[in-house]
Amino acid sequence: MSSVLERIKQIADNEKIAITSFEGKIGASKGVLSRALANKTDIQSKWLSKIVDNFPRYSVQWLLTGEGDMLKDYIAVASDRDANSYMTSKEEKVINATIDALNLVISTQEITIKSQEKTISALESRIKQLEKENTNIKSSSPR
Repeated sequence: MSSVLERIKQIADNEKIAITSFEGKIGASKGVLSRALANKTDIQSKWLSKIVDNFPRYSVQWLLTGEGDMLKDYIAVASDRDANSYMTSKEEKVINATIDALNLVISTQEITIKSQEKTISALESRIKQLEKENTNIKSSSPR
């Protein structure tokens, strides 16, 4: 069974970054993790917390115990405000279903709008016709 440090190394390898870069990403001083790996010593729990915060797609259970899958069943989400946003595949399905439903509502409303535009046009024509008839009646009636 691998140690927490070996799993941290696996995360760095999976991210294709060196341990020194990994240390920088979690805000650790250079050598904090590499010395612990070399000497097979423990690290402070705050670094585990920083890893969880900075690499949210990795399973906390796997990191701490080695049990389960290394990666959560998550999908990256493009976001201007947070480059590390993720959602589960279930959340993605719900969002996609919501988008589909909203697109259907939009289509239905577009049809309603076109129908109402035709009704408005017909009513405007009828108003002009009635105004013309009214003008004709006024002009033909004796004063």
